[in-house]
Amino acid sequence: MALNIGFDRRVKLEWLDAAAWKAATETDITEVRKYLDDFLQSECQSREARRKTITVLTRIWVRVPQKHRSLQERALGILTEDGPDTRLWLHWGMTLVAYPFFRDIADIIGRLLALQNEVSLEQVYRRLAERWGERSTVRRASQRVVRSMVDWGVLQDTAVKGVYIPAAKKGPASASVQLWFLEALLYSESTQAVILQQLPKLPSAFPFHLDISVANIRQSKRFEIQRQGLDLDMVAIVHR
Repeated sequence: MALNIGFDRRVKLEWLDAAAWKAATETDITEVRKYLDDFLQSECQSREARRKTITVLTRIWVRVPQKHRSLQERALGILTEDGPDTRLWLHWGMTLVAYPFFRDIADIIGRLLALQNEVSLEQVYRRLAERWGERSTVRRASQRVVRSMVDWGVLQDTAVKGVYIPAAKKGPASASVQLWFLEALLYSESTQAVILQQLPKLPSAFPFHLDISVANIRQSKRFEIQRQGLDLDMVAIVHR
């Protein structure tokens, strides 16, 4: 059975801003969709294109499953209290959690950039096809996700079409924002727990400068640390 891609539109940062701001003040999904439909009128001429884009946006910020509701509510609280520099941290974290397809692309790009200075769409697609299949829909959707990342200012075009370099890492952010972000990262991973020291270094967080200390993570009530063996600490989310 083919996996559900979900994130198959090019999404601009201001569209995510609009979805998040509306989600902070309106709980009725019908009203949120109506607001976004009006907001996107000039950007997406086709009603069908608007509908599909709104579906992507609302899955990130509005139609959040119960297990991620606390994460969403705290993100909306940070959004209304913090400055504009934190918005991308919140959008990225919520998108990683909402869309495994987006998370896989972010992970692939992060791993490639750890080895080289640039990344190509073809490299991303080849690695993506191993999990998601060699489908034209996967290729098109991966192009749209990468173009979205360019629009969000985390990747930059080069003189060669389809080849990108990383933008300067985003940061710094407060300890509370970074701890929220680490929780989103951990939720998006396919495993329940990761090595404590590796959590801030996960490839899917490649656009961000994380300088949170291990001590801060240990002190957070959102995480639990489990010792495995003599010197290996694993971190997992505390489920309430």
